[in-house]
Formats: sequence, C-alpha cells, structure tokens
Amino acid sequence: MGSKPPVFIVGSPRSGTSLLRNMLNRHPSLAICGETHFDHYVYKRRRAFGDLSNLENRQRLVNEYLSVQRIRRLGLDVPSLREKLVREATSYPALFAGVAGSYAASVGKERWGEKTPQHARISELLCEWFPGAAILHIVRDPRDVVASLQRMPWAPNSVIRNARNWLACNVAARKSSHRREYLLVRYETLVAQPERELARICGHLDEDYVPAMLAADHSGLAPAPWTRRAHEPVTVARVGTWQEELTARDAALIEWVVGPHLQSFGYPRVSPVRPRSHPCSAVWPSEGLTASVDGCRSSRASGIT
Repeated sequence: MGSKPPVFIVGSPRSGTSLLRNMLNRHPSLAICGETHFDHYVYKRRRAFGDLSNLENRQRLVNEYLSVQRIRRLGLDVPSLREKLVREATSYPALFAGVAGSYAASVGKERWGEKTPQHARISELLCEWFPGAAILHIVRDPRDVVASLQRMPWAPNSVIRNARNWLACNVAARKSSHRREYLLVRYETLVAQPERELARICGHLDEDYVPAMLAADHSGLAPAPWTRRAHEPVTVARVGTWQEELTARDAALIEWVVGPHLQSFGYPRVSPVRPRSHPCSAVWPSEGLTASVDGCRSSRASGIT
C-alpha cells in the first residue's frame, strides 16, 4: 500500500478523532480506517489466540474478529478479507495492517491509517510494529470531553470514570512524544483555524494540503448519531460548552481527577472547589455532602461480541 508509513489517530473518545479522520480521508492519498478496536478484541487476547504463524490459530482468530460488528461496519468485502487474512496475517502486526490496508485499497487510496481513540494506550507498540508511523494525538479540554461522554449511550454514567479515561488515554499517547513522528493536535485549534492546522498536519505527514479536506459531508450518512457533528461544517460552537452542561461540582471533580495534567496540556484550572478525599467518596467542603461516585474500578475487558 505505498511506501509511506501508516497514520494513527489517537486520544480520548469525544476529543475530535472522528472529525480529524473525516478531514484526512478527504485527502486523495490518505485512507484512515474506522475504529477497529484491535487492541481490545485481538491483541489483549493474544495468549488465547496463540501464534498466528499456525494456520489453525489464524483461522480461528480471523473468523472471530470478522464477526465483530465494528469490523463489519467498515464496509469491506468480508469473504475476500477473510481469505486475505487467513493467507497473509501470520503475525499480529500483519493482521492489523491487513484490515486497515484493505480499507485503503477499497477506496483506492495509497496510504493507510486507522482511528481508534483508545489505541493511545498502545501507541508505542504501533510505532514498534510500523517504523516511521505517524501518531496524531488529538487532545481536547477534559471538561468538554466528559460533558460529551455523559450524553453518550455507550459511555459510563460517571464523571469520575470518564475523567479517568481522558487522563489514561492522553497520558499514554504522550509517551510517544519523544518520537519525531508524534504530533500533538489541539481540538480547539483545529476548529478555530482548520486550514492552518490541517496544513501543519499534512506537512508532518509529508503530504500536500488539499482544500477539499475542509469540505463538509452533506450526505447525512453519519454511521452513528454521536458522529453526526463530525460530518458537519467545522465550528467552534462546541468549545467550552461544559460551562453550561456541567455542574460546578462535576467540573471541580474533573479538575481534581486530572490534576496537574490539566495545565500540562494547556487547559487552565477554573474551579475554586476542591474535593478533599478519595474519589470514590468525595467530600465537598462547600456543602458538607459526600458525593457517591459510580464505577471507580476499571471495567474488565469483555470478549468478542
């Protein structure tokens, strides 16, 4: 699939990863595959699947992975993809590249990439698998991210868990910042100065900026309701909406969970309120109340569904 290395978009969910993917996919040379969640469905279970140089192991994994609804939503010819992966995916990197590369081939593009926000946690592994791979780390104000996650039907209904997810993904992605292929992209800058920021990103990818990357998708064919805005014209309307959508208590709790990382990513602390105890039993001095926080334990990885 061409000589240039792949492109990975990572960050926390609801940080603008879909918006950036859509922009890059309008480039004539770039094809950024949708969310494969390869780490969750495949790599974390590698001990169960075993060595992929073994044909039986490979067939079992390919059959299971291609039955996942997320993979079917990529719009690929599943029988052809199955045949290709069983024949060629003799390692986990080869399996990953086989899926994302097939997506690029299906749309006639030269350079493949992939966008799963949570792959921030394996950004260093991806760099080892694919030398020279570009890591585009998009970061957004955690208060806006949590406010957005609180509306999502698939996200935890917990400010604590959503704030911790923002923290884990962004800290993990920043571990690749020592690599010259890493680029930090701020959501707020991308929507405020999209042409300038896309030109910077294209320069990092060794690609020419193409004005068509800013063209809005008017087809109305967003794959899910929560990705609809990513297909609309670029706007700053969603920047800072946490101030209307979160309570002062929730905002203070997010800032507390994120701690010094809030300002290290360039976002000012604004809440005068400070919780004084363990996040699972946060005492608010201004009200003398104990806020019950759901889900402080990390969820277990589920199997393929």
